[in-house]
Amino acid sequence: MSRNEIACPTCGSTELTSGLIVGRSPGVKFKERRGVLGDLAGIPLTTGLFNHSAPAFRCAACRTVVIQPER
Repeated sequence: MSRNEIACPTCGSTELTSGLIVGRSPGVKFKERRGVLGDLAGIPLTTGLFNHSAPAFRCAACRTVVIQPER
C-alpha cells in the first residue's frame, strides 16, 4: 500500500485526508501515562524549533488521526 492508500486502523475506511498535527515547544509527545514531568518526557511525534508539526491523516468516517512513522 502506498502512503495515500492506507486504511484507517479503527474503521477500515480508505477516505483519509492528508494534513498535519501541530503543537508548540517542547512539541507533541506520546506517553503511556501521565506523570510529574508533563510534556517534557515521552516519545516525540513532532519536529521543529518553535512551531512543531508532523504529517498525519484524518479519517473522514470516524475522525481517527493516523500518524505514520518516519521512513
